[in-house]
Amino acid sequence: QPFYLSLQEDNSRERALDDMMDGVLEVKKDDILKMEIPPPEFVLTKLDIHWSEEEKKAYKEFEKKTKDLNEEKEKYKKLLETEMKKLQAATRDATERFDETLTKLFDKKVRYEMVIYQEELKIAYLVYSILIEEEIRNHELELKLKLEKIKAADKILKKEFFDVPAHVVDHLYKLFKRRPRVQKMRTQTENNSSPFKEQRLCGSLAPDALGKMLKTMEELDAPENIPEGLNPSIWERFCLVRRTKVESEQKVKIKALTLAEMQAFLQKRRDEEKAAQQEIKNLSDELESLHKEKKRFLTDTMVQFVLKQGQVEVSTTDLTADYTDSVLQHRSVVEDLNRTIRVSLYYQISLHRFLKIRMYILILEINTEMHKAS
Repeated sequence: QPFYLSLQEDNSRERALDDMMDGVLEVKKDDILKMEIPPPEFVLTKLDIHWSEEEKKAYKEFEKKTKDLNEEKEKYKKLLETEMKKLQAATRDATERFDETLTKLFDKKVRYEMVIYQEELKIAYLVYSILIEEEIRNHELELKLKLEKIKAADKILKKEFFDVPAHVVDHLYKLFKRRPRVQKMRTQTENNSSPFKEQRLCGSLAPDALGKMLKTMEELDAPENIPEGLNPSIWERFCLVRRTKVESEQKVKIKALTLAEMQAFLQKRRDEEKAAQQEIKNLSDELESLHKEKKRFLTDTMVQFVLKQGQVEVSTTDLTADYTDSVLQHRSVVEDLNRTIRVSLYYQISLHRFLKIRMYILILEINTEMHKAS
């Protein structure tokens, strides 16, 4: 009984406070639009002609409160509309300012890019000019070298035949530039699988090529090729100079061909070495992979366990179960897990029972209060 009396006193205080605040302990501005004043109960149960004086006063009070509430709602609506317009105007101004700033930045970016592209175009023109100048310089050097060779040949002839008239020297110069037609030697590298087989270079063919050249030179040095009016002694001296020049040129060609063959042979051996290194690497990788597979095969062995029924918790849909993703656990681990599950379920069931009993007690108290109030 003391507990029931204290509960009844608390309820009476709450009802008094609720009546004083019209059912709302704390009214927020946002809740004004949602508020509705409920009409008195006699409005729904009696006609207005059967109202007493107190009920009429209560109804007038209800109308006054309703009117005041509607006025407050209108004021609050106007206040919200004004605030919304201010926010929209502020948002519009901020958007315009942002767009203006963005436009200025874009214009500045375009100007900067224009200046950068102009400078890059200038640099491209300068690079092009440098390349053209370098090409012209190289061409000029080639022409100078050719001119120096021609002048050197002229100097040789003029030095050797200073006692010969100029028109004869010019004719001899034309003959000096003539060369016999012989088959050109080419660099040859034998396609041999053995990298240690001796290669025969063009240097070993030098005597044969030089002999052929000298034989063809004898045809040019024949007496029937002597220009008219030229002294035979001068012709012999001219043939000796030309033969010496041709021999030196032939030696230079042979050395160049020998060098080219040696370079080709070296490149071929480098390619073969690279291919051999790649093959060694592939074999090493394959051997390492084979060792790993062998090690895995030796360590990843199959172990058979004899377990009782119920200790295997792997679903076996096929005839042969797949245990690749399975884990072998100690029995104590499974038992501890089951114990934890049982304790958790016990607490949940106890809590559910407690809440159910508490709800039943509250329902009984409410029914008792309603019975006493009636």
